[in-house]
Amino acid sequence: MTRSWIYGQVAALLALILICAPSAVAQTATDRPTEAQLVERLLDYATAELNLTVEQRDGLGSVLTETMEKRRALARNQSQLNHQIREALSDPSTAAEEFQRLAGASLSMRREGLELIAWQQGRLREILTPRQSLRFLMMQDRLARRIEQVRRDRRQ
Repeated sequence: MTRSWIYGQVAALLALILICAPSAVAQTATDRPTEAQLVERLLDYATAELNLTVEQRDGLGSVLTETMEKRRALARNQSQLNHQIREALSDPSTAAEEFQRLAGASLSMRREGLELIAWQQGRLREILTPRQSLRFLMMQDRLARRIEQVRRDRRQ
């Protein structure tokens, strides 16, 4: 799991919030909404789209907040690991054991990312009905595709 993938997931979540609340797009950099406000907007959208109860909305809010925190921590760890890998690759005296350790750490990081996805989906299944859970995951996937398209368009 790459740092860009993790950042992409966080960005996808935040972009979903912005897409759900078009008025947020028109805001200037100085009065952009806080992360908590963005999560609140996403919850408003999900509540309307998925017909959530108050309990489901609160539970989804907790899952989203905790997922974002875990993704940020994972991204920080991935960034540190990438730095270590770049240093090892640039140093001709780096021992083979160090490369093996870094490769193992990279694999562990990918596993952590997959475990986070599994954790989030498990929590969603505890809070939402199967239909709601799948619809929410589809919202996230749709958003990730839109963000990737915007990124491609910006590079061109």
